[in-house]
Amino acid sequence: MPAWITITLADLVDARVAELIDACRREALGAGQGDPMLTIIPMVVDEVRRCIAFNPGTPLDATLTTIPAGLKELTVQKIVRLLKGRLQQPMTDDEVKAEALYQKRLEQLTRGEWPVDKPDTALTTATVERGGATQIINSGRSLNSHALDGL
Repeated sequence: MPAWITITLADLVDARVAELIDACRREALGAGQGDPMLTIIPMVVDEVRRCIAFNPGTPLDATLTTIPAGLKELTVQKIVRLLKGRLQQPMTDDEVKAEALYQKRLEQLTRGEWPVDKPDTALTTATVERGGATQIINSGRSLNSHALDGL
């Protein structure tokens, strides 16, 4: 099994009831709007990868669509929450807790405090600039990278 994986529709269906995933992908679409999953998955994968890359001690996999296998469940649940939000359904208590954990993991990844599996094929160049402010959105408030130092 590879150390870094690509998140697929099958992963989302495995995480939740297939009908919910289907509804999240097809309901409440505007005229000409396509499947939101096609933008949400890469957006969340990129967010996770950027947090990992922020720490120079944790290399990224060269395949830009992959994340560490150990972060699969956390990432899939974030994607499902975003898809579900399109239906304007409130988050359950468990989803609120899962979102808080997701934000905490991102902060830990950024600081290199959460273990990351070595990539199958390491990326040889840095893809994240260090120095500017990085924003992580957390329950309606924004934190820049300097504010993360105290967390």
